[in-house]
Amino acid sequence: MSNLILMLMAKEIRNSSVNGVASVASTQCTNDQQWTKYHSKQGHGFAAEDANAMWDRWHGKSVNKVGLDNSLNGADRISDGVQIQTKYCADAGKSVGAAFENGTYRYGGMKIEVPSDQYEEAVRIMRARISNGEVPGVADPNMADQIVIKGHYTYDEAIRIAKAGNLDSIKFDIQTQSVACAFACGLSFAVTYCSAKSQGVSHTEALKIASKQAAKSGATTMVTGVAAQQLLRTEVGRNFAAVATKAIKPAVQAAMKSELGKQVVAKTATAIAGKQVAGAAAANVVTKALRTNAVVSTVVFVGTTIPDAVNLCRGKISGAEFAENTTTNAAGVGGGWAGASAGAAVGSMICPGVGTVIGGIVGGLGGGIGASLGMKKVFSLFK
Repeated sequence: MSNLILMLMAKEIRNSSVNGVASVASTQCTNDQQWTKYHSKQGHGFAAEDANAMWDRWHGKSVNKVGLDNSLNGADRISDGVQIQTKYCADAGKSVGAAFENGTYRYGGMKIEVPSDQYEEAVRIMRARISNGEVPGVADPNMADQIVIKGHYTYDEAIRIAKAGNLDSIKFDIQTQSVACAFACGLSFAVTYCSAKSQGVSHTEALKIASKQAAKSGATTMVTGVAAQQLLRTEVGRNFAAVATKAIKPAVQAAMKSELGKQVVAKTATAIAGKQVAGAAAANVVTKALRTNAVVSTVVFVGTTIPDAVNLCRGKISGAEFAENTTTNAAGVGGGWAGASAGAAVGSMICPGVGTVIGGIVGGLGGGIGASLGMKKVFSLFK
């Protein structure tokens, strides 16, 4: 078999594997958002929490979204050590009023974040509340601007971010998926360069090939990631996710019945969540991750299959080649996710943090390549 054919086969298998690992990164970016609540009456409030947290991260702040546990009167996020409760209501009076209960401020030691277009009025209202003695421990009305902080988005922008098919929500999704995009670019570049060099390609040519493939992988990850997040804002996407949850939950619960299964689920959940998780909480984390990945992987699969579908229609590839490429791609995406999850879990046991990342990458590539090669082997039996 010539080097050219070997390189083409390696490229195809490598790409599907990178897509699988990239889908893990994209899934994590998606899972970090509260998209399951965006369609509710207060959905724009959850979108505001996510958007403002993302803005802080983009500007170099350390952000911990502690509010995801829904603890009573707790902060939504801690940004550089500052506890913040986000309040995005229709007007400044309602936004500030939501921070009070029975005439008393209920977020002691925290700041409340209001829509950027309501800030000045919100500060004025808070001054009046302080003057009325409604904020325990604060007597000076001029402290109002230290309690109320200006959000980075307006009320209307938050409403649009919670909905699909508009510029604000697409822009938000592009920003949230940028991490997955950068990851896919870097991984694709490294894998493609090493593969090209192993085939005897010169350093200059290998750099050129790797750069081109990195740009392609990054663009694919970005487009499919944004498409998945937009889809999950729609009823169709939510229904798809619900069906996936029903299919996945029994499998996770079955795994939890054995001691080994509990350990695997706990380690996988810890790798996904970035913190120690066990028991029912771990099962919930894994179920949610698998559910979201089912949607993301489907979009990745469809997106990466379109070029082959076009080539089939143009007569550039046969029906058999299309079936082989499609099946191999599906195996690579699925195997990449499974391998990344398993690798991250094993890496966490060896060295939490660094081991998690390295294990995820190695496991993802190994799982994706193994699954792709397996499908290639199956199809070769019929040739």
